[in-house]
Amino acid sequence: MTLNSNEAVDDNEGDGFPWETVGKKSSVGLAKANKVAGIKVSTLMSFTEVAVCRKLEVTMGRVSEAIVFEKVDVTMGYIKDLHCLSTTTQDIGLGSIENVHIHTQEELVKMALEKLDMNPPQPSPSAPLEPIHVNAVVVEDNKH
Repeated sequence: MTLNSNEAVDDNEGDGFPWETVGKKSSVGLAKANKVAGIKVSTLMSFTEVAVCRKLEVTMGRVSEAIVFEKVDVTMGYIKDLHCLSTTTQDIGLGSIENVHIHTQEELVKMALEKLDMNPPQPSPSAPLEPIHVNAVVVEDNKH
């Protein structure tokens, strides 16, 4: 049984999903996994209930529900439900994808966060603050 995850990375794609909170690469081999998330997810002779990633590679595994932002590569594997963007590329060899559901980027991010039980990302503390309007009256100082 194998379940690996590398160090977290920054979100350099700007798609709204907090990729910095998940591993750079996750793989499942000869195992069953309920939820797997990463920039790139690979499955080999395994079963994964939910996979959330930018790039998914299903060699001989089976994925029940995949949420993929960029690319899907199915060699001899199977995906029951693929949720993706209209721009997500699909490369299918001897494998298959049963259902493909196209979503907007916002819908896909929301679905991914819900499936992983994550909260939406909060604004950065370094973001500019809104100005506070203050009404001030200058009072003369009476010197005796």
